[in-house]
Amino acid sequence: MVGTILAFIAGLALAGVTFWISGGGLLGLGASAVVAVLGYVGVSYLTAPERKIGQLLASAIPNGQQAADTLDRARSCVDDMQRLIARTLDPQVRKEADDIVVATGSLIRFVEANPSSYDTLRHFINVYGGQSLKLLRGYVDVEHAGAPDQTERAKAETIEALQVLEKTAAGELSHAVESKRLALSADSDAIVRLASMDGYTADRETADGYAAGGNTAGGHKAGGYVAGGYASGGNDDHGKEQA
Repeated sequence: MVGTILAFIAGLALAGVTFWISGGGLLGLGASAVVAVLGYVGVSYLTAPERKIGQLLASAIPNGQQAADTLDRARSCVDDMQRLIARTLDPQVRKEADDIVVATGSLIRFVEANPSSYDTLRHFINVYGGQSLKLLRGYVDVEHAGAPDQTERAKAETIEALQVLEKTAAGELSHAVESKRLALSADSDAIVRLASMDGYTADRETADGYAAGGNTAGGHKAGGYVAGGYASGGNDDHGKEQA
C-alpha cells in the first residue's frame, strides 16, 4: 500500500516537472501523461517487496521467481479448495477433499524447502489443480440442488475421483523426493570415486552394515576403512600393527 502511494506521488511529481519544462500546451500535457505512467511503474517496481521462499530471497535462488510463482498458485488453489470444502455437506466427501489439501500442502512444504523441485508442483497444479476445483464445484452445485438420487450418484463419482487425486498428490511428492535422493546418490558416488583416487576406500563390511541399518558403532569396530594399504579398525596404530 505504501509503495502504491509513493509511486502515485512520484508519477504526479514527474508529470508536473515535465509539464513545466515543456512549456505547457497539448505537447506538454501528452509528455506529462507518459512520464507520469512511466514514473508510477518505475517506482512501483523499485518499492515492491522482495519475494521470499522460506527464509531465502527468491532472486538469490536459481529459477527463484518461477518457484515463487508456482508456490503462489498452489497456495491459491488450496485456498479455493478449502472454500469449496466448507460448502460441502457430506462428511465423507469433505474428508476425501481434506486429504487432497493435506497431500498438496506436503508437496508445497517440500518445494518451499527445496525450490529446485518446483517443476513437480507446477506440473501437479497445472494438470490437476483446476480439475480438482471443477470437480468439487460441480459436486457442491449438485448437492445443493436438492435432488437426493442425483446427489448419491455424484457422491460416489466424486469420492472415487478425489481418492485418485490424493494418491496422485502423494505420488508427485514421492517423485520429488526421489529426485532429491538420486542427486544425493550421485554426490555420494562422486565422493567415493574421488577418495578412491587418493587411496581411500570404504570397507565393504561397514558399508553393508550401514545399508542394513545395523549398529553404527559396531560397524566402525568391525570394518573401518582401508587407507593407503593399511586396514584400520577402531585404532589406527592397531590397524598398522595388524597389517
